[in-house]
Amino acid sequence: MAEQMWQSLPDECRVDHFGKNDVPSLYRGAVRREITGSLPAKAETPRFTTCYLNFRGLPQPMIWELAWLVHREVELGRFIFPSVYNATTRLLRAATTHGSKRGRVAPTLLALSPEEWIREAQIARMNGSDLGPSNDRHALARLREFHDLLVYPYHRGAWSELDVWNPLLDRRIPQRPHEPHGRNIVNFSHLTSEWLREGAKLWLAANLSSGTMTWSTVKTRLNNLKWFQRYINRYGDHGPLLTAEPQELRPFIRGFCDMLQAYRITGNGPSAGQPLKKNPRRQIMVTIERFFQWMYDHREEGAEAHKDWANLRTEHTALFRPDDKPRLTNKKSSEDMVLEDSVVERIAEGSELLARPKEDGGFGDIQAFHALMLLIRTGRRINEVLMMDFDPLIPLQNRRGRNLDEDGTGFVARMHYQQTKVDAGQRNSIPIDAELVAIIRSQQNVARQLMIDMGATADTTPRYLFLGRRTNRNGIAPYPRVTLHQTLKRLADRLDIKDSVGRRVAISKTHRFRHTAATNLINAGVPLHVVMRYFGHVTPEMTLHYAVTRDQTMEEEFLKFKKVKRDGRTVDVEASDLYELIQLDKRADRVLPNGWCVLPPKMLCDKGNACISCDKFVTDVTHSAELRRQLESTESLVRIRQEAFVTKYGSPMGDENIWLQGRREEIASLNRILLSITDITDRAVRGAGSAQRPTDQKDA
Repeated sequence: MAEQMWQSLPDECRVDHFGKNDVPSLYRGAVRREITGSLPAKAETPRFTTCYLNFRGLPQPMIWELAWLVHREVELGRFIFPSVYNATTRLLRAATTHGSKRGRVAPTLLALSPEEWIREAQIARMNGSDLGPSNDRHALARLREFHDLLVYPYHRGAWSELDVWNPLLDRRIPQRPHEPHGRNIVNFSHLTSEWLREGAKLWLAANLSSGTMTWSTVKTRLNNLKWFQRYINRYGDHGPLLTAEPQELRPFIRGFCDMLQAYRITGNGPSAGQPLKKNPRRQIMVTIERFFQWMYDHREEGAEAHKDWANLRTEHTALFRPDDKPRLTNKKSSEDMVLEDSVVERIAEGSELLARPKEDGGFGDIQAFHALMLLIRTGRRINEVLMMDFDPLIPLQNRRGRNLDEDGTGFVARMHYQQTKVDAGQRNSIPIDAELVAIIRSQQNVARQLMIDMGATADTTPRYLFLGRRTNRNGIAPYPRVTLHQTLKRLADRLDIKDSVGRRVAISKTHRFRHTAATNLINAGVPLHVVMRYFGHVTPEMTLHYAVTRDQTMEEEFLKFKKVKRDGRTVDVEASDLYELIQLDKRADRVLPNGWCVLPPKMLCDKGNACISCDKFVTDVTHSAELRRQLESTESLVRIRQEAFVTKYGSPMGDENIWLQGRREEIASLNRILLSITDITDRAVRGAGSAQRPTDQKDA
């Protein structure tokens, strides 16, 4: 295998040593030049730089491995530090020439563990080698990294058979094109029960390969299974059947539920000493249940890893009863998720500390500054910002198909982002203005300079707009999410921003910017389907998650003001009940040009012109002039209020408007009265809507 690895290298890289004058072109910039040499007493000659690597004097397979390791690390965007490499090769040279027989006959690096190589070096010293002890410290870490890299090309089986899954080092592991947690490893060695470990590999590998699970989901599911392993270690290991006797299964599961409920979080964090919350406990149970359901359906495959998987019973597919699982709590919103305008302004003003150089009292992280600006202005999720392509801008075309000028007003481009949480089936881009375009252009310049600083050529285009600064010469690693959270936490501590009631504002909770942006759009009256598309939501329920905050905000604003009747008295209805009746601006048929109607929804307004609408009202021809004046006044009032309604709401009152219905009935009643008293002058006529029957003098 070592020879195959050697043959896979480009011709110029198949060398067992090189210096700064003959370093392979592919390695330039990656192999760091280091200052070395020692100065003679009182000498004025400067020390010299070197990038010399030497693998000679080792077994041939080991030389091939080391050459391949250099190439692989350069591929991964890592730097090659000659002093550390040479310390490792010196140790290997001593171990393979002056060590014990085991060390002297070892052909490859994997023949011994890193710790065993260190022991061989110690034996070599006792046998007369002049190897310095400082080599051990440098070499041990390097040897461990070498083992991690070599295990994958040497492994001949399926990738899922390994106990450690590392997608960065093992290209066989299926991943999405943009995986937020793609640099994390999944380690199965914590599952000490072989049947559980091998079954978990089978289950998770199948779901990862089919796309049913993402990489981050796999890691979460494995962490949940570790709780089951902890309980098995305490209770006793009886294999996939869990218990020795079928009747013991229910007490076994009940004991596991009790263990989860009794657990208290350890450490020094804010949750230390607290029990596991309901949702995490439920997720652990759901993971275990789905695992056993899948293994029951694939028990023949599972039996190849452990024979007892073939003996699973149907009760293993429903390990937990409904009353075992805590009820799922879905807290749609909380009071502190939406940031007040004054708080956002203070964050924006104080964010310049992120870009300010460290020597001037700042954080020296202009990438964090640009990322925060995009989070505030766009409401994107943190991964959607940090994993944007290097050039995420798409021209925004007008109706004639022409591109808008970036110097224009309003939206001038679309910003493409990576949708890693849900598959919305929509284009992952939003319209942005010229200011955001300028921020993105500035960050592109920062990213280009970072690539140059890390040894890349000036024409190298990184994959991402925001770049990690460690082992990222190729620009394939985005700015770490954890780093941004930590930086924003330090910024919050420095700014000490408080809201209107004196609570500290946690800037590191970046999802608050998304809540704030969504709530602002909803409060501004943007249609629900537009907000859904802007935030990449699949269902209206996802967007209405933010509308709860809108209702709360509107109610709080409504309750600030005292409501009075037409005679100046305070309304004798609870303010919160009044709000529920009114539902501000939600029902056009209850909106008046000068206020709101609080009549219950199914009741009709019988007020308006009190006398005209009263069945106790009677008139005759002697009042015709006044009745005509009231008719003209009512018709004029309808016209005036229709105009006011159009000005305020953009459209006239509809036929369903309660106030308009009442006024039209008054106009019709006045017309009927005037017609009646003009044609029949010796009779009095009743008021609005009553039967126009003759009345005797007593009734009049």
